[in-house]
Amino acid sequence: MIVAGTNAWAELAKASSAMVTTSLQMNEMMAASGSVIGARMTIMGQAAANPAKADYAEIGGMVQEKLVALSEVHQALVAQWAAMCTETTEQAQQLGRLFVTVRPVTGRGMSDIAEAWLSHMTRMVTRSMDVGGLALAPVHQQVTANAKRLSQIRA
Repeated sequence: MIVAGTNAWAELAKASSAMVTTSLQMNEMMAASGSVIGARMTIMGQAAANPAKADYAEIGGMVQEKLVALSEVHQALVAQWAAMCTETTEQAQQLGRLFVTVRPVTGRGMSDIAEAWLSHMTRMVTRSMDVGGLALAPVHQQVTANAKRLSQIRA
């Protein structure tokens, strides 16, 4: 049980660190969003002023890239949710098997049950803590790539 408790604290610390990284990526994404919006407003203004010379590839790609990024967010969140549901089902089945056994639970058996549930609950908490990073990752990747690409076009 001591090992499971130590592992639980280590996993929680790791997930907390990942949340800090997610926060930093959120800040980076927000800064990059400002430059992307500025560049695209310029592109759309130029298109309005001179439609014959407009960058229709950039303008047309705006909707598509958002759909792709949001689809990736959806896939990541559904995969995380499915993993949590699967794990919870497995834990419930394990507990159900325990209830239908005809032998009494020993002290070691109770320790094993407690360790399994501590591990399970730690994974549930850390998976929940990871959700923000999973949701942010595709959007962060797209926005920062756009900022880099558009800054090269402007230069």
